[in-house]
Amino acid sequence: MVNSSSSGNEPGANPPSRPTIRPAQRQIPSSHSTGHSGSVDSANAHSSHGEQPLPSRRELRRREAEAAAAHGQPTAVYSDAPPMYAEQEPVHSSQDVTGRRRRGQSRQREPLGPIRGTVRTFGELCITAGLVLILFVVWQLWWTDIQANRDNEVLADELTQDWANQDPNELPDDPDEPVVADPVEKNHAFGIFYIPRFGDDYYRTVAEGVDLEPVLNRMGVGRYPNSAMPGEVGNFSVAGHRVTYGKPFNQIAKLRPGDEIIVQTKDGFYTYTFRNFDIILPDAVEVLSPVPDEPEYKGKDRILTMTACNPMFSARERYVAYAELTDWTPAQDGPPKNIKDSKAYDKVSQNGGA
Repeated sequence: MVNSSSSGNEPGANPPSRPTIRPAQRQIPSSHSTGHSGSVDSANAHSSHGEQPLPSRRELRRREAEAAAAHGQPTAVYSDAPPMYAEQEPVHSSQDVTGRRRRGQSRQREPLGPIRGTVRTFGELCITAGLVLILFVVWQLWWTDIQANRDNEVLADELTQDWANQDPNELPDDPDEPVVADPVEKNHAFGIFYIPRFGDDYYRTVAEGVDLEPVLNRMGVGRYPNSAMPGEVGNFSVAGHRVTYGKPFNQIAKLRPGDEIIVQTKDGFYTYTFRNFDIILPDAVEVLSPVPDEPEYKGKDRILTMTACNPMFSARERYVAYAELTDWTPAQDGPPKNIKDSKAYDKVSQNGGA
């Protein structure tokens, strides 16, 4: 044995080949041979006739399917591929399908606790209150001006039409003596204010009384009861809003000494010249006296006193502007030159005014 074996170190000898590893094959056991000798004989028999491997699992399934088809039985399709979807529970009714769809589309809301519910309700109330407050501010600062200005235009047109149908009062003998306007009933208009300092198109009606409704909120400027009438000796005292509702005295703080304030009535035009101003508390009613701040004196001057809230958007004080009558023009002589060509007078006189 030693001599017949060849060594890889000998010259000219072929190099040894790499050993081949074959997979183990299952063998069919023999039904006739038992024990050790039988297994050896069976192995010898297989080795003499050639080794036959057992059929694979796929082949067995195929054979079973063919056998079932031959006998007319239903066949099953087998696949070694892993399932693509997870197994689902069987659906028993349409209600189960609808319920699963609803649960898949939206999760059930968790109930709010008492604390979270209270906080959420409070937040919603705050948002609602904020929206209501914003709407109120818009209405107060914007819409009331639009409505009051519209009412003022209508009232001025009606007033000038009434004047066109009435005769003015008889003029006094002294041409420098102004005609005193006749008193009117409460909440009735009797004149129109022109203040060039406030703009070329500025005009506001003046009515009897200082109540918010309907005078100050819808009619413009209001005359304090028991004060003097335009052109009369004493203190012709009026009040007006500084903000909202047409804000007739919004620019009262812009008046400068020498500025003219013209008041038109049925009888003519009364020109007051601004002198000075003061800031007082709301209960300082002595500024409405015939001589402002001097209630015990009657006086001989013809004074105009205009009052408005101060500061802006507040009513804790009053801004008071004082003016004195410096000229008057009868209605038949036409308006003073400082408003004759103004947009305000042109608009007022379109309906038959003076």
